[in-house]
Amino acid sequence: MPKPKSQRLRGMTTIEALLVAAAFIIVGVIGVMVFQGMGKSMSEALRANAIVTADRGGFDVTVEVLNGKLSGLVLQYGTAGSQTLQTTNTGQCVTGGGNAQSNALNLVAGQSATCRFPATLTPGQQYVYVIYARESTSGKAVQIAKGVVTVGIS
Repeated sequence: MPKPKSQRLRGMTTIEALLVAAAFIIVGVIGVMVFQGMGKSMSEALRANAIVTADRGGFDVTVEVLNGKLSGLVLQYGTAGSQTLQTTNTGQCVTGGGNAQSNALNLVAGQSATCRFPATLTPGQQYVYVIYARESTSGKAVQIAKGVVTVGIS
């Protein structure tokens, strides 16, 4: 025996369908905003290259900013095999324009600087180093280089 018309299940009403559609649109907009924010932060993240050389008087660090903004460098170094590293940020830097300044840099993508970190190093000795760059926007330190350098005998 068929059910009376009043007890049959019916589809959604227009209002219910609009509410469901609005919920999907809101979730979609929130998703797009989140992904745009992630892309923006990735595109602004600091990336840089550094080349390190050393002599008796200290370390020379040449840094080139590939992406983001750099406000300064920090050098950690120690003799090869040592478990402790000394930290210094007292470098004197020369920017691409030839301006000499302290380690308070203001470099953006495409710019470079060479910084001198004074230290008393032993000729013929190997030293390990780690270079950190300070990001201008957040102030965070980002490791941009790590390696071993031998001080020349001359």
